[in-house]
Amino acid sequence: MARDSIFSFRDEARLAAWHRQAQTRKDQGRGEGPCVTISREFGCQAFPLARELANCLGDTWSVIDREMLEEVARISGFTVEQIEKTRDTPALLKAIFAMFLDSSRAEETELSTHLRQVICKFADAGNCIIVGGGGVFTTQGMKNMFHLRLVAPLEFRISKIMQTHSQDRLQATDFVSQHQKQRENFESRLTGRRLDDPLLYHLVLNNGMLTPEQMAAIAVQGLAQLGLAD
Repeated sequence: MARDSIFSFRDEARLAAWHRQAQTRKDQGRGEGPCVTISREFGCQAFPLARELANCLGDTWSVIDREMLEEVARISGFTVEQIEKTRDTPALLKAIFAMFLDSSRAEETELSTHLRQVICKFADAGNCIIVGGGGVFTTQGMKNMFHLRLVAPLEFRISKIMQTHSQDRLQATDFVSQHQKQRENFESRLTGRRLDDPLLYHLVLNNGMLTPEQMAAIAVQGLAQLGLAD
């Protein structure tokens, strides 16, 4: 499976270890392992948290982000770019984008069906941290899940985007607003629920007050309290 330049050998090794753990669990007829979903307001440090949490939980835990989309592309025939654009692009641009594809293959509901199937496969295997992708909705009824939500003041999130995307304040402000609305609208259309509903989550953390390391430590304690530490 092809990887882009941000996918490190460490990530590859961790994913391989996760796969071996999942296969062993399956061969032994054991139930699903624990699984974490992370949802966040746009600009929060979800990926730093996910990686820190995986480090705390051990080498058999893997962060499921872009590789999940690549798996969706593999089983569905869509490219990663098509999936990402259909998910994140405003309705008007999405309609323009669909002109260059078979219309039935550009429907967000069809793409989302594939995405949900892959999320469920990862969650069934356990020992993974699913970042975004509507994972909190897809896995809401599963017993092995621990759902996290990251929130932060707008100024904190703008500052993070300025740092990570090398944008000025005006650009970062527009960027946060646009992507937050797109994400919320997408999930609302498909599920009828809002990502900011606190009742979806075991734990809501204020990233403006807590570092990824501190949030990971809290999450580890939460997993242990629920008997999900594997």
